[in-house]
Amino acid sequence: MTVWRQISCLLPLAIASGVAWSDEARPALKLSTSLSSEVIAKDEKASTRDLPMVIDADQLQSKGKNIIEATGNVRVRDMRNRFEADWLRYDKDTDELTAKGHVLVAREEDILRGEALRLRVDDRVGVLNSLTYEIQRIKGRKGGGQAESLRFQGRDRYALKEATYSTCPADKQDWVLKAKDMVLDYQDKVGSARQVRVEYLGTPILYTPWVDFSLDNSRKSGFLSPSYGASDKRGLELSVPWYWNIAPDKDATFTPRIMSRRGIELTGEYRYLAPEYKGQMALALLPHDSVHGDLRYHAAVTHEQQITPRLSTRIALEDVSDSTYFADLSNQISKTSLVNLPRDFALNYSGGWWNALGRLQGYLTLQDPNQFVAGLEPYQRLPQVLLNANRGDLPYGLKFDMTGEFVRFEHGDTTKAEGNRLNLYPSLSLPMEANYGYLTPKLGWHYTQYDLDRNPDAPQMLSKTRSLPLFSVDGGLIMEREWHWRGKPYTLTLEPRLYYLAVPYEDQADLPVFDSGSSDLSLTRLFSENQFVGIDRFNDANQLTLAVTSRFIEPNTGLERLRVTLGQRYYFEDQKVALPGFVASGSNVTDLLAQVSGQITDRWWLASGLQLNPDDGALVRANLGATYQAGPGRRVNADLRYINNDYAPGLNQLDISWQWPIKPRWHSLGRINYSFRDSTLVEGLLGFEYNAGCWMWRGVAQRLVTATGETSNAFYLQLELDGLTGFGPNPLDILKRNISGYLKSDEIEQP
Repeated sequence: MTVWRQISCLLPLAIASGVAWSDEARPALKLSTSLSSEVIAKDEKASTRDLPMVIDADQLQSKGKNIIEATGNVRVRDMRNRFEADWLRYDKDTDELTAKGHVLVAREEDILRGEALRLRVDDRVGVLNSLTYEIQRIKGRKGGGQAESLRFQGRDRYALKEATYSTCPADKQDWVLKAKDMVLDYQDKVGSARQVRVEYLGTPILYTPWVDFSLDNSRKSGFLSPSYGASDKRGLELSVPWYWNIAPDKDATFTPRIMSRRGIELTGEYRYLAPEYKGQMALALLPHDSVHGDLRYHAAVTHEQQITPRLSTRIALEDVSDSTYFADLSNQISKTSLVNLPRDFALNYSGGWWNALGRLQGYLTLQDPNQFVAGLEPYQRLPQVLLNANRGDLPYGLKFDMTGEFVRFEHGDTTKAEGNRLNLYPSLSLPMEANYGYLTPKLGWHYTQYDLDRNPDAPQMLSKTRSLPLFSVDGGLIMEREWHWRGKPYTLTLEPRLYYLAVPYEDQADLPVFDSGSSDLSLTRLFSENQFVGIDRFNDANQLTLAVTSRFIEPNTGLERLRVTLGQRYYFEDQKVALPGFVASGSNVTDLLAQVSGQITDRWWLASGLQLNPDDGALVRANLGATYQAGPGRRVNADLRYINNDYAPGLNQLDISWQWPIKPRWHSLGRINYSFRDSTLVEGLLGFEYNAGCWMWRGVAQRLVTATGETSNAFYLQLELDGLTGFGPNPLDILKRNISGYLKSDEIEQP
């Protein structure tokens, strides 16, 4: 009677068929070579005689010493399977089972139906004729098909003839996969099929004379789904990746990419994974760019390794043939806007309450050819050593923190300073907390020493020490009260915060600037010890920061309906420290910062802020962002940004993205990122999705700025057959990156 479990093993036929053209070009690596399979788990070798079994029939009789015959509404059930037929006969001497008329085999929600079954149970040899099947897929969806016959060819081996599969309804199969012959071998965990074709709306769109695939969801070598597209920079393009499953913890992907305007680019990627290490290597090579007129390439290597339980290392190297490689050959603004490619080797040691990091770090700088600036490359750190330590278990509740850094800065531009810098910052604080507030006094000491090889801005200063004691007090209160508005209860909070900082002045004009810069004023920066980013400049301070936050919270759900924050810093003495080329602010107060955010209704989210100059009331910076969501797939995001300062005067930018149904099964998709200052569409996207239930079309047109005065236009059109694969370039990454909250149409409940 084990036959019932054997037949149910065939139900993953549809899933197995789809693996041959999986959209997932780079499946996850596995650490272990021991693989499990739900399919194999369904085919236990224990006899059904060992399980409780119930046989019901209109008529049950013995036809001999070891022959049982059941007639009329035959039902056989054990703990795992259900079997039905009009007539059944089992001969124990020959171990042969025969069933006829409306044969049904079911396991959970997976069902096989056939007209006749003949099987030698223990040998697993037999045939099921004229069968149809139905399997339960994810999220309640179903798939199924039919076959002329299913032959049992021994334990865990099956052969189907004239088999089909589709996730469309049986009465409207818009697409169907057909195979002349199919063999499923669950012992070797592989399947194969001959003369396979996919038909869409009655038209063949894919054919292969032979294909093999995995039966246990493990990775398998072979061609992956091809992709194609079109853009004004690359022309028509086609990519056909081939995946090599070297081992469970190693794989490689080779992708030829044909671009009608550029030529043929060859891409290879190798990945590896082990308990102690992991990494990948990638190389894209375009031997001759028909437009650029030269060889072009991109290479990247990453490696991470746990050498000992406390010692680890990381290597990251990236190189590119020229500065416009990504602008010409990539369709992602995250790539086209790259400036510095890393070249980094690091060792990290964790000592428990302290850790140390040593690294060699450099960059390859990419610049817009139309706006080239000499000497823009960052400094190389050859080497850099970082030390961090903290102890929060000292007597009397004291907490000790320390950061330290030694770094040698090198630069190819001789007009820039070069040399060593040592910085140590130990501190001692006493955090005191209660449910109504907190208070944290802190003492610290910044010690910095420079030993320079050259200092063109101050040739006489090659060695200098800076020593700055620091004192701060950070405290706040949390006050709450119950409040009702429009008949609904809320918890209203008032949370004032004070932060005092004292740092003496020391002349730093002769110090070089290796990695320091100014930072935009924000509520977070208001409470920082240093208004500069980096170590080369440290502000003098005798100042007080005051901020207050009020929140409106639904007590039953904890939902924060509204948060309002105001903050400002006050100087008791004029500031003196400034970066080269800038003058220290003479104002006794910073700009006023305000932020408003929260889910103000069930459909509206708000996130906005502004920065006001208190002297003349001028608006320095502002953003107004909102999201409207009426349900899954009904979302609009909008953000209006305004900046008017020394670094970006008059920058006004509008960013709108949306996903919205325009009629049943149709969704409109888009994004507009427009700069009013430059009168330029920085990035634009317009697309649609049509979901027919078991298949969908997805079309996207994209335009993005790749360099000053240069844009790239591309178009994507993809047909996705639910449960099988997609045909055409996949724009899902572009949609998810451009439209916050985007959902695939098959993740949205259809009418």
